[in-house]
Amino acid sequence: MLISTCTLLLCAVPAQNPLPFDTAASWESYTSGVTTGGDFADINGDGHLDMVVANGNDIHRQRVEVFHNDGNGNFPTSPSWQSSDIDYHGHLSVGDINGDGRPDVAVSVFLGANGFGDFGHTKVYFNQGSALETTPSWQSNDSYYSFRCALGDADSDGDLDLAVAVGEPYYGAAAKNRIYYNNNGTLSPNPGWQSSGNDHAMDVTWADVDMDGDLDLAFCTAESQNKVYFQNSGVMSTTPGWTSTDNSNPNGNSCAFADVDADGDLDFCVSDNNQLSGGDGVFKIYRNNNGTLAGTPFWSDYQGYVSAVAFADLQLDGYPDLVGGSWWGGTDMYLNNNGNFPSNPNWHSNHNSVVEALFFGDVDGNGLKPAIMETHAGNGSKQVFYLEHAPLQSISAVRVDGVLLTNSQWSYNRTFGWVAVDSAPNNSLQVDYEWSESLDLGVTNWDSSIGNLIFKRVPLVAATVTPPGNTIFNPGDTVSFTGHWESSTNRNENIFAYVAAFLPVGPMRILDRTSPILSPFGEIHKPFNVTIPVNLPGAMYGTTTVAVATVVDGEVKHRSDFSITIQ
Repeated sequence: MLISTCTLLLCAVPAQNPLPFDTAASWESYTSGVTTGGDFADINGDGHLDMVVANGNDIHRQRVEVFHNDGNGNFPTSPSWQSSDIDYHGHLSVGDINGDGRPDVAVSVFLGANGFGDFGHTKVYFNQGSALETTPSWQSNDSYYSFRCALGDADSDGDLDLAVAVGEPYYGAAAKNRIYYNNNGTLSPNPGWQSSGNDHAMDVTWADVDMDGDLDLAFCTAESQNKVYFQNSGVMSTTPGWTSTDNSNPNGNSCAFADVDADGDLDFCVSDNNQLSGGDGVFKIYRNNNGTLAGTPFWSDYQGYVSAVAFADLQLDGYPDLVGGSWWGGTDMYLNNNGNFPSNPNWHSNHNSVVEALFFGDVDGNGLKPAIMETHAGNGSKQVFYLEHAPLQSISAVRVDGVLLTNSQWSYNRTFGWVAVDSAPNNSLQVDYEWSESLDLGVTNWDSSIGNLIFKRVPLVAATVTPPGNTIFNPGDTVSFTGHWESSTNRNENIFAYVAAFLPVGPMRILDRTSPILSPFGEIHKPFNVTIPVNLPGAMYGTTTVAVATVVDGEVKHRSDFSITIQ
């Protein structure tokens, strides 16, 4: 067996803020798809996040597709499921509309079958248990141009209504945005709400902007200011209660909310594309001050065809980081430093894809954490609660004042981490859910020469090894190598650092183990000098593998190894 012949030296050194993703994607789907919408969701009910996408844009009539996760974070390059119908699909929204506990998929159809000049609509593919229905069983009765839609609770009854951003800014006239109300799991095919004004709205999202315990509705638009419509006592106002003031003729095409400065309220991020006249060509963030959004952004960056925004706390320091995409420019990452963002991205993908959607989830399950009975105080009126972690992986139980709710009594958004209930708790809301410290990034792309992409997060603490220069040894020789452990988080990391030998026969042998605490973005180097015994049993000759590993909660999270031959 291998034995250590010296006292091991542990040295800690500062690191250079390791970025949480490699610049090359871990997975790429087939090419020739013109993909617009996308998200992660457990479509087939096996407990693992699949990838669902909508293809077409304004280029080709194509299908909605699902790529199934094999349980280890691997995806086929060709879709596992396809819709039977084709359309010029825009973006999609995932949520349990009918209260059966399974995610359904709503999709905007940007253009009708004849392309520009022909109205589209909105439709829903309901989940049948292990797959989506291949033909959507719900479709709006009215027609319009729509690039995006979003599921949320518009009337404080705990189920998901469907908001639709309406407009086509290239050739079409402005039109009214819409909400289709859900009545006990059934969406009305006719809009129950329309905005008082007309827009070329290109994205829509839900958030409790004014912190009054219900969901408000935000639109980013082309040729008009960004807008928020506020909900009061279950009624959504038809006139905006907030409009941006920095640009009266923007080209906003995606938006998202996150508490970027950790002050307890939600700030508003928009990508303002400059393809059309008037657009600024920047990502920008409007700060929320105690429930009131500023009219002008406190931060902006990048000049060009910006097209997508998403947030996640990738450094695990309590501050969500911003990921932005652009057309033919790929994906950029801005790391949040205590509520401030840099003037240039910290990370850029090496795929200059035409980005449309960005979304997070733990596809390989290597960072999942349970949150059991997370408790939020009730006040008798608040019906929307933001959980401590987002994005979520899944929710297993919701209780109001100690009473377990059925699936039809609550709804949630996986990306933004809110839960909406049908009755306001007087005392407390308690939620059992799963979240992740290791979020992977999905990217959709409508350049048909490049597929859709997944970037898997690098390990929280990566274990690597510098092997010896020689690979062939004799009994009595010393094997010298160095183990390295490097943190990619902005917090202290308590780990077990292991070194083990896998011999030709017999059990694994632990050569060394220690429990270092890595400082934020810290790293350690540990040199090893291991002597091969002189009187080595014959069965021990041959190939031995030496591994360094990071172990957290008894599970190997990352390892690196090399092999030697003993002759």
